[in-house]
Amino acid sequence: MSRDERKSLIAEIEKLRASRIIAYVTGDRAPIPAQIGDDAVRPIYQHIRELGHVPKLDLLLYSRGGATDVPWRIVSALRRTSDEWNVLIPFRANSAATLLALGADNIVMGAQGELGPIDPSMTVRRIVPGPGGQGAFMQDQISVEDVMAFVKFVQERGGLRDESAMARSLEKLSDRVDPVALGSLYRTHSHIRDVARRILMSRHKPQGEEIIERIVSTLAEKVYAHGHAIGVAAAQEVGLPVEVADSKLDGLLWKLLEAYERDLKLLQPLDPATAVASQDRYVEDACICVVEGTHAIDEFVGQIEIRARRQMPPTLQVSLNLNLQLPPNMNVQQLQPNAQQLLQQIMQMAQQAAMQQAQQAVQQALQSQAPLIAAEAAFRDGRWERKP
Repeated sequence: MSRDERKSLIAEIEKLRASRIIAYVTGDRAPIPAQIGDDAVRPIYQHIRELGHVPKLDLLLYSRGGATDVPWRIVSALRRTSDEWNVLIPFRANSAATLLALGADNIVMGAQGELGPIDPSMTVRRIVPGPGGQGAFMQDQISVEDVMAFVKFVQERGGLRDESAMARSLEKLSDRVDPVALGSLYRTHSHIRDVARRILMSRHKPQGEEIIERIVSTLAEKVYAHGHAIGVAAAQEVGLPVEVADSKLDGLLWKLLEAYERDLKLLQPLDPATAVASQDRYVEDACICVVEGTHAIDEFVGQIEIRARRQMPPTLQVSLNLNLQLPPNMNVQQLQPNAQQLLQQIMQMAQQAAMQQAQQAVQQALQSQAPLIAAEAAFRDGRWERKP
């Protein structure tokens, strides 16, 4: 679907809602998913400035999450630029996107709309013992709530109360996560609750302290799986200001979501191993994030690059059959000058063809003799581009 067609859909939703709309979509296409990040704050601010102060603003949101320090900045900016701002969720708004949605005066969810827990994860580096006594660094994604749950498990389920038993349990924990990282995990544990509380308090009509505490504790701790989907009924039960989109609005929101799915190829995941099965490098131009309104669009574009990593054999056997020779009865010196020049051009072309054959032979030898052990994907030359 073209930009003009998406713009027409957004305009139709604006007319139905009597509002202005900013769409913020972070793609979740494997192997390079996008996340809510600090880099998106600037284009979102630009859209807000161009809209100016509006009575009613809707943020259409699709995201699997991201940085937990970004939602507060976006929420604050949306609050300053509108008398009322709401969030429209046709499908997924998980983790940091749920945190962002907490600041809306109304959370308008489609039939398949879902929120998620706001318990954050951290990337922790640890040393794994290797052969010969040498260790290797490894990165782990550790849920903050998993660490807190371990301590509770030891106390409540394990029944360990005395100080020596608790010390041994904490020693086991520190074998997996170093003390500095544990301190950072605890700070994050406290920070996410503080941010969630401040976002909920920023609403035009904040709820009571008891409801706010129930929302924060439920989303941050009592939903035990990070990928758990919180639908309309569960969100209303916990106390969130959720509205159900009527059939017309739900249809328009879903149609717009399908447009983003096609344009960002969200339903066409890339398998890195397959992409480099017949070549050692695969490159594809891609857009992985969009901030869009009827007035303009900002796209985060770049290249998905996948490289093969192979286990090199001790010796590489390359077979190349080149048989370039002149007829035995041909004396080059006896040829006319123009014939000599033509022969020289033919030999140069043959040499270039031979080089190409040599490269292909090496590539084929690598693929047959050096097994693929990994396919590494990265997003290169990422940048925001603006279009009208």
